[in-house]
Amino acid sequence: MTPRMFLVTLLLLVANLQLLGQEKQVTLSLKETCRLGIEQNTDLLKSSLELQKKDYRLQEKKSRLYPQLEGYSNFGYNYAIPKLVIPGEIFGQTGPMAVEIGTRFDWRSGLRATQLLFNQSYHTSLQLAGSMESMESLNHQQKKEELIFQLSQLYHLCQTTRRQIEQLEAAMDNMEQLLGIAKLQYEQGIIRKVDHARVLVNQNNLQTEADQLLQLHTEQLNMLKYLIGLPVETALFLSDSLSFFPTPQIQTVTDLSQRTELRLLEKKMEMTRLTQKMNRQSRLPTLTGFGEFYFQGQRNRFDYFRGGDDTFYKVGVVGITLQIPLFDGFERKAKSKQFDLELEQLKNSREQLIDYYSKEIADAVTLYESSYRAILRQGENIRVAEKTYEVSLQGYRQQMVPLSDLLLSENSLTEARLSYYHALLQLKNAELGMMKARGELRLLITDESDQ
Repeated sequence: MTPRMFLVTLLLLVANLQLLGQEKQVTLSLKETCRLGIEQNTDLLKSSLELQKKDYRLQEKKSRLYPQLEGYSNFGYNYAIPKLVIPGEIFGQTGPMAVEIGTRFDWRSGLRATQLLFNQSYHTSLQLAGSMESMESLNHQQKKEELIFQLSQLYHLCQTTRRQIEQLEAAMDNMEQLLGIAKLQYEQGIIRKVDHARVLVNQNNLQTEADQLLQLHTEQLNMLKYLIGLPVETALFLSDSLSFFPTPQIQTVTDLSQRTELRLLEKKMEMTRLTQKMNRQSRLPTLTGFGEFYFQGQRNRFDYFRGGDDTFYKVGVVGITLQIPLFDGFERKAKSKQFDLELEQLKNSREQLIDYYSKEIADAVTLYESSYRAILRQGENIRVAEKTYEVSLQGYRQQMVPLSDLLLSENSLTEARLSYYHALLQLKNAELGMMKARGELRLLITDESDQ
């Protein structure tokens, strides 16, 4: 290989490695994370396949509306031919006599068709099947909302842990600066060796806490990758900023029309009413049309393949069948009473759910307001802690503030910053809880243009 070819090959190899590295790095916003989770999550994929099966079940149910056509061929050997007792006077004899009806061999081949003409209960069952399909769609929607809620919480948790790690790294930078000052003062004999050691211990404690948070952050990201279907070796970056914004206008009006759980219960009530209607309609007549055309061969010897016009005979018949239920031992009445009681139970459950969800919205709003006030307090704590640390650091440099006070103010600043992001996580979760209580989680994956 010439040097020129070697250089070209090397450049191509480096470019391919860069492309492979780019393929393993994914940056996602919260909306993109939720959408990817909906597309890749195993449980949702199973639910989606089940939803497709419901479509085919409905098509299967509708198949009876079309003519049912079948071909058949029946062959029978009458080893004992049936007999019919008739008056012997017909043949000039006295008393009854037995006459054989049929032949030894009977072979019938043909087509049979049926068509449902009227069955009101069946048509209601089609409506019931459509309601079941809608209910399956709502179940799928509920699983989707649960996944969005879970992914959003985990997304915010990963962001919070990352920000806390950054705050610990900043605290370690401060501690490194303080360690340098302490070392210089120790060398000059201003402070004792134990004071320098205290600063070093504080720095090591911060490093240990940062390492633990880093391990926790890795586990959180791996769980997020698992839920959205990304390989664990993928480098995942979260693009949304975990920032605090002024509180929005909180709606106090209770609107439960978007709660999927409530819509599911209402769909169950609809299905119960349809089932009850179908039960009542089962007493109505059923009308079915039928037609049959076949060839029949009746022989006393198995000589069907000898030919001749008298081997098989054409037979055809068309007609209708009317079935009228008359008495079922009060079965329909008992079922109707059961459906009445079931509807009453569902109505009670609906009222209970409305009361519970109204309380859930009120609790979510209260929690959000409380979390909002907490984040304001934590922000103020950070500003006070920063000023205290600056004053303590300046005083320590001037040997006016003891090292213990400086370390205490530094720890207070670190704790205030960590608590701030913890409070911010609580605020984000409270906002998610408020959206869940109102049935608005789908807005997290919906563009404004889609609304």
